[in-house]
Amino acid sequence: MASLKKVTFFFFFLSIFVQSADAQNVRLAEADSLFRSHSFWKATTAYEDVLAKTPRIAPTVYLKLAFLHEQRKDWLKEQYYLNLYYEQVPDERVLQRMNEIARTQSWKGYELDDFNLLVLLFKQYSGYLIGVLLVLGTYVFIVLLSKLVKKQYIPFRHKAIFFFYWLGVALLVNLPGRYRQVIIRNPDTILRQDPSGGALPTEVVTEGHRLKVLGKSDIWYQVLWDNRLAYVKAADVWVVR
Repeated sequence: MASLKKVTFFFFFLSIFVQSADAQNVRLAEADSLFRSHSFWKATTAYEDVLAKTPRIAPTVYLKLAFLHEQRKDWLKEQYYLNLYYEQVPDERVLQRMNEIARTQSWKGYELDDFNLLVLLFKQYSGYLIGVLLVLGTYVFIVLLSKLVKKQYIPFRHKAIFFFYWLGVALLVNLPGRYRQVIIRNPDTILRQDPSGGALPTEVVTEGHRLKVLGKSDIWYQVLWDNRLAYVKAADVWVVR
């Protein structure tokens, strides 16, 4: 009887999930139709409605939303959606457009410096690099395992190198998830010395600036602003990476 209840619950949950997915697909098709017919205002609302209810969505939707907000001269929203698109599809043209918007609006954090170009290269080729490292590491593991089975001597330095090699691969795989940035979304956002509403303000900044995140404490992000540590409230920013 308990087994039957579990099966019934599973199919009930599955049916709700399928219905929800179908509804979102219909809404997305409507948004695409509005976009093609140049009903840009309605298309923007439809796309953002889908985005609010769907955790995973095709990167092209971000690009369309960036274009729609460009038509409305909403540079902040355009920059936000370009950042989200760039996170999934690292494209140098998008990077240049983000930099162009930032220059015209005097926003910091989008400079085409060596670091950002290095991040671009890593995003574009990290899959190939990690794949090669995994294949090489697996080969070395098989060799060491073969020696171990045959009871052959394995120098300690070889074991140490193998350990640190895999540690480096693990760090490389997890690196993108640890590197985060936020965009200031509210005008007159206060940066503070400590993660508290009562802490002394270090500066008041306008919307649009992009900051590197170093950590989080409750509702506060620890960020780097003009090479100084500061805290910003999570409600005042969009996380874009």
